[in-house]
Amino acid sequence: MSHPYHGLNELREMFLKFFETKGHLRLPSFSLVPQNDKSILLINAGMTPMKPWFKGEEEPPCRRVCTCQKCIRTGDIDNVGKTARHGTYFEMLGNFSFGDYFKHEAIAWSWEFLTSPEWVGLEADRLYPSVYESDDEAFAIWRDEIGIPEDRIFRFGKEDNFWEHGSGPCGPCSEIYYDR
Repeated sequence: MSHPYHGLNELREMFLKFFETKGHLRLPSFSLVPQNDKSILLINAGMTPMKPWFKGEEEPPCRRVCTCQKCIRTGDIDNVGKTARHGTYFEMLGNFSFGDYFKHEAIAWSWEFLTSPEWVGLEADRLYPSVYESDDEAFAIWRDEIGIPEDRIFRFGKEDNFWEHGSGPCGPCSEIYYDR
């Protein structure tokens, strides 16, 4: 079975609405120029404007938020045009928890959003999650709770599955790849 076609604007709205159904407050995109952050020249990721919330320096407006953040990234500019996943200006969709939920919910909700026919409706057998090389907890969630066979879960190192840009919060991540 082939998944339904969704345009860019439709996918953006679906993502934000999905996370609103999970109790997230939808916030507008922050300015591309960082406010009170001298560590970077331009906003380079969806979570960057929220660093004070993640670090506990300021109180977030809600413990769960979702955004479509405009970003400009120059750190990997040498990859622009060489891969289908690198760009200099893009919008980054994000769902964020400030001490409210963690890996179990994040993984389950990402899977639900991508595979549920009410949302994106992708074929589950064409999706391949990745985890940070030493993240046994995320690996077990994908395998035991979501039901992904071990041979379809990939462990990647810092270059591919560890999120950091500039100073501030960073850590291992899990991504989901679609086999075209």
